[in-house]
Amino acid sequence: MVITDLRGTGSSDRPEAGYTKTDQARDMQGILKELGLPGPVAVAGHDIGAMVALAWAAAYPDDIDRLILVDALLPGLGLEEAMNVAEGGMWHFGFFVTPHVPEMLFDGHALEFVTTTFTAMPNPGTFSPDDLTAYADSYTGRDRLRGGFEHYRTLLQDGRDNRPLLAGRPLPMPVLAIGSTHSGTAAADALSPHAKSLRSEVASTGHFVAEEDPRWFITKVTTEFLA
Repeated sequence: MVITDLRGTGSSDRPEAGYTKTDQARDMQGILKELGLPGPVAVAGHDIGAMVALAWAAAYPDDIDRLILVDALLPGLGLEEAMNVAEGGMWHFGFFVTPHVPEMLFDGHALEFVTTTFTAMPNPGTFSPDDLTAYADSYTGRDRLRGGFEHYRTLLQDGRDNRPLLAGRPLPMPVLAIGSTHSGTAAADALSPHAKSLRSEVASTGHFVAEEDPRWFITKVTTEFLA
């Protein structure tokens, strides 16, 4: 199993560019090549990671033999509508997309930011104070914050990249789309026209499915889907 920090996040470098999800798919290809794991491989991603996983599967389908997408809105497949505040979309997308301003305002408040967001989305008690501090450390300082927000700043381009890749060429690998009490079957519904073999599961959790109910998650992914 290989678990990576995405470009700009955690212990990875934070370059100025290269945050489109197809760029980051090429990052993943490079990591596997460096590790001598040419594939095809099973790929799982949550939220932004799921967006990278989808772009990877769409652009380089021969790399992937199983695809698992966890509680994510998908660029080119409905995310843009969810970003449209004028039509009731979620405000944070537009805020995070704005250059410079979010990191300016959150600088010095990373723990407050993480605590507020990470306790609003899952079931209560999912993250301990030590967990929240560890996550906040990854976003402390303007450059670390910028690295996180850069993932949002390419989302409209990501949609433009995904749509032609998926048009008329369904994903050939089996796909498992896992939703939560927040998202339901939204990802599976969006993927339905674009996947030859699609399985949908909905966890009785908030946004952080694996952290909130690891036993359910492991059963659905490893015992049932990857077996």
